[in-house]
Amino acid sequence: MKYLLALSFFLAFNIIFCQKINIKHFNEYNIEKLQPLISYLNSEVQKNYKEKDKAVKYDNLFRVSMAGQNYDLALSQLDSVRSVYKKSNPISAYAMGTQYEIYIKTKKNKNSQRDFQGTYKEEFLKKYESLPVKAQIILPRYFSGDLEKTKKEILASLKNDFENKDSVDLKKALLLCRNYNSYITGPTFDIAKGYLKELDSKNFEVKDSLLINNEISIRVVLNKKITHPESTILVNSIYPDSDDANDQKVQASYGYHSVYIYPRGKYTSNAAIEPFEHEQEDINKVIDWVIKQPWSNGKVGMIGGSYLGFSQWATAKNIHPALKTIIPQASVGIGVVDFPMNNNIFASYSLRWINYVTNNKMLDPGFKDEEHWNSVFKKWYEGGEAFNKLDSIAGKKSIIFQRWLKHPSFDSYWQKMIPYKNEYANINIPVLTITGYYDSDQLGALYYFRNHYKYNKNANHYLIIGPYDHSGAQGYIKNNLKGYTIDAAANMDIGNITMEWFDYILKGKSKPSILKDKINYQVMGANEWKSTSNIDDFDKNTLKFYIRTRNQLSLEKDSNKSFTPLTVDLKDRSNADELLKQKDNVLDSKIDNSNTIIFSSEPFEKPIEFSGNFVGNLKLSVNKKDVDLYMKLYEKTSEGKYFLLSTYYGRASYAKSSEKRDLLRENKKTTVTITNNEFVSKKMEKGSQLVLVLGVIKNPLMQINYGTGKDVSEETIKDAATPLEIKFYNNSFIEIPISFK
Repeated sequence: MKYLLALSFFLAFNIIFCQKINIKHFNEYNIEKLQPLISYLNSEVQKNYKEKDKAVKYDNLFRVSMAGQNYDLALSQLDSVRSVYKKSNPISAYAMGTQYEIYIKTKKNKNSQRDFQGTYKEEFLKKYESLPVKAQIILPRYFSGDLEKTKKEILASLKNDFENKDSVDLKKALLLCRNYNSYITGPTFDIAKGYLKELDSKNFEVKDSLLINNEISIRVVLNKKITHPESTILVNSIYPDSDDANDQKVQASYGYHSVYIYPRGKYTSNAAIEPFEHEQEDINKVIDWVIKQPWSNGKVGMIGGSYLGFSQWATAKNIHPALKTIIPQASVGIGVVDFPMNNNIFASYSLRWINYVTNNKMLDPGFKDEEHWNSVFKKWYEGGEAFNKLDSIAGKKSIIFQRWLKHPSFDSYWQKMIPYKNEYANINIPVLTITGYYDSDQLGALYYFRNHYKYNKNANHYLIIGPYDHSGAQGYIKNNLKGYTIDAAANMDIGNITMEWFDYILKGKSKPSILKDKINYQVMGANEWKSTSNIDDFDKNTLKFYIRTRNQLSLEKDSNKSFTPLTVDLKDRSNADELLKQKDNVLDSKIDNSNTIIFSSEPFEKPIEFSGNFVGNLKLSVNKKDVDLYMKLYEKTSEGKYFLLSTYYGRASYAKSSEKRDLLRENKKTTVTITNNEFVSKKMEKGSQLVLVLGVIKNPLMQINYGTGKDVSEETIKDAATPLEIKFYNNSFIEIPISFK
């Protein structure tokens, strides 16, 4: 597990800075003589900086205070950052900022003036011994940084933003203070690393760069305090990282041994990198090796999120007798479910991800260059080339990308990667699935969950789902999730729950207390968790809303056989920048209305709990052989805010089956069934309205379906001569699962 990877203290600025700081009276910008300027900027930033997000606010302020040598205030502000994460990520809360706290206490200690290094060691050992073992293990991730890069950034900032200037933006002043703080503390990191290495070796044995069958790279971390054969926690990750060994030590500290697998071609393997294609066989080879080791008791459990979650289901396709449980978090629904396609529609992001994991044995740093990738997607979108040219536009052909595009249906290529239909009947081990309402792989996580119960009525499969995004479902919970402050009940330690699950299954201890029943979900706005035994329970009570002319969502079907028209000019690419800047906030004051129709219900007369998935039947006709649709459901509050409930993307020609394309008949009325959208649980207040945004996908972030009936990856803007014209008839409807409790 990774604990707050996103909070390695390089938090993003998410406010707009418009204040200016007067610097007319400064003319000394030598990096070694900056303290007067930094102290002045500290004073100005403390007075003028505004930020609603407490984590971001105090992360910025404590660094600025520290750079300005206001050490007592810096320690207080650092404690404020930690307090934000004490409940959801207590281990990280203990450890975060330790590198700065030790430096501050060393500087405050009078002995440091004559013996800095000796005093630093004294303060280091004091802090280290005060931390829980699991916090001690993850300390190395905080003592990292690139001093030379930081120095270059400071020099560039001084030259571009300060020299010969009368004033400087608050944002740039804050950034200079942050960088200066890293610059002055950075030299102590190597000292700390030496101490950490010495202390760490007493507790763990690390066996790195082992090869299984000369093609699968693994790392083993053994808990030296275990004197008898013990269970092994196994992780299959396509994301090799220098911090992985520390994550393994955290797992081992709970009384286990840990093995990380890196797929073919990654880390020390010389095989070809072919994501998703070999897990179903390779992981079992590693399990074979593990259970033959003298430190193994023959029991293995697996854990991990995203690709790591997919890997567990790939292993379960041909389940190994030694595999006793899996904990898939935010599991990729490989193929058409949610990646690289969402309901058979390819995402542009898939190419970015392919480059991230296949460009080298580790990870491609270019993945993080948002500006570069947006420029690639914009160039493709505005140029109107075929989607299969996207890799060439990005700079080089991708074998994997082109291979994926050859499989737009859920065919045997994808089916062989994960359990398929009756193969779920053979999965008889306990499973704990964790996902979130805003997890980009929620569709995948629930695809596995539903199929497991569909084909195995006796499945022992638990689900935890709450107001989490992709990282939140893996333990990095955000208190403020895209504008929505989550309920206190949702802010919990997922990492600890997963280890309690391993103890429950592998050591016979108590079941995690959160698991009251098979399905455990947090009701947003109610600050409570609820449980049920069957996912079909959510469909027992529903409200059916019909779309009507005049943009209405009505509980009554309109006898008038009319329709609401929508025309989309597929040639018009004038809105690329606007589309790329869009943020799908959970709570916002406005919603996107491009290429859409917006329908609204009457205000609710009493509170309603919306828990489950919506379904729908769209009665439509279109002047093309196909169309890509999207739907978003919102609660519009009485204050005029829009709360995102659920999203659906789908290709009409695959609505009947993801495995076989069935083209539409031009201008003929047809029914498109809406399923496979995002599960949600939200208490909707009295006076709120249900809002449906219904539209056609035309976006640089997804394939563009021109409706010719050809392979969509081969269509171009030349196929867009005639605007798309679609009619949504009044007998179209959506149904939402509700409760009045």
